[in-house]
Amino acid sequence: MVQEPITSSIYELDTCALQDLLPEMPLWVKNPDYDRVDWLNKVLSDVWPYLDKPVASIIKGIAEPMFAEYIGKYQIESIEFKSISLGTLRPVICGLKVYDTNEKEIVMETAIRWAGNPDIVLVIKLLSLHITVQLVDLQISGRVRVALKPLVPTFPCFSNIVVSLMEKPDVDFGMNILGGDIMSIPGLYRYIQETVKRQVASLYHWPQTLEIPILDASS
Repeated sequence: MVQEPITSSIYELDTCALQDLLPEMPLWVKNPDYDRVDWLNKVLSDVWPYLDKPVASIIKGIAEPMFAEYIGKYQIESIEFKSISLGTLRPVICGLKVYDTNEKEIVMETAIRWAGNPDIVLVIKLLSLHITVQLVDLQISGRVRVALKPLVPTFPCFSNIVVSLMEKPDVDFGMNILGGDIMSIPGLYRYIQETVKRQVASLYHWPQTLEIPILDASS
């Protein structure tokens, strides 16, 4: 029998409980500049299954330059994706702020949290061995700035989506090799987590950007 969870009013919480709760509150609660966007989360929920292939392609584009840096090191000959799928759990947009600018652009800032169940499997060729690595329990959170620019008179009315991270993202995941969790090896977990954060931040931490073309430049 499923028991009802115990709930309490926020007014009944003590100071320590409130301090633990504050980091989990969405931006629209803590900052009046951010709007609540339940409607956008509903849209994202509906389109999430159809974003699988295009977003997977973007992830490959982001990851492959990182992989290339390790080819030839540590006897690694190649790193390739065996499979990549976003899974069924979508990210949650925790608030949205739109900036006023004098340029032909729309600039938005949001906080995103994703506790996903993606299917991401890599094959690493190490000497004569092919090692299969599976990413599990992926969690990502961070503040993201999105610019739609330049605005043009052709639908969808902007030429590019320009994305940048406003802070170093929080990234957490496990890695399985041959059915075992290698992240349980002492020291390896922190090293891999920090390496991933550093690599992603170096590529897309503002003022670095990820530019996704939407319309041809001649449009």
